[in-house]
Amino acid sequence: MSSIFVSNSITLDGIFSGPDGDTGWFTSDEELMHYNLERLNRADTILMGCTTYDLMGGYWPGTQAQRDFAGAYQFMNESQKHIFSRILKESDWHRCIFHNEISQEVISHIKASTSKDIVILGSGELSMQLHKLGLIDEYHVLLDPQIKGEGRRFFDDMHLSKLKLENIKKFKCGVAYLQYKVVK
Repeated sequence: MSSIFVSNSITLDGIFSGPDGDTGWFTSDEELMHYNLERLNRADTILMGCTTYDLMGGYWPGTQAQRDFAGAYQFMNESQKHIFSRILKESDWHRCIFHNEISQEVISHIKASTSKDIVILGSGELSMQLHKLGLIDEYHVLLDPQIKGEGRRFFDDMHLSKLKLENIKKFKCGVAYLQYKVVK
């Protein structure tokens, strides 16, 4: 069965998003982008909340995204996207399905409809709710070598969980990739 993994860049002080949702400050290089895309390709389905959808839906279908990130462009546009929102109901972005509730039943249905894994990119509120329901299987953390000071902290309001380190990789740009399995 498919597993659900969260993939996020997080600063040393736990921030994954600037005060206005900005993520343009993440440290990266070609090696990291290639590795990240390899990891993402184990999934064919993306879960996101409405804030992440608003940020991504305005960028990834466009030609600028295709020029900037050709490999990720293909992944982001060909993957099935499940958006959790009580407000949004439809999109021009290809392969979007909207849900107005987060529940074990909805997630089970999504898992049954995919042959590969499911990834959550960003979407702190969605990740927190799925974590509380015990539905997150892994966290893939790209630990960014900076202290941001302000913004949204990713693990705020999370309940205690035991994690097991499965993999670690260092990149020349200073980012460390940490893969943790949630101990259930």
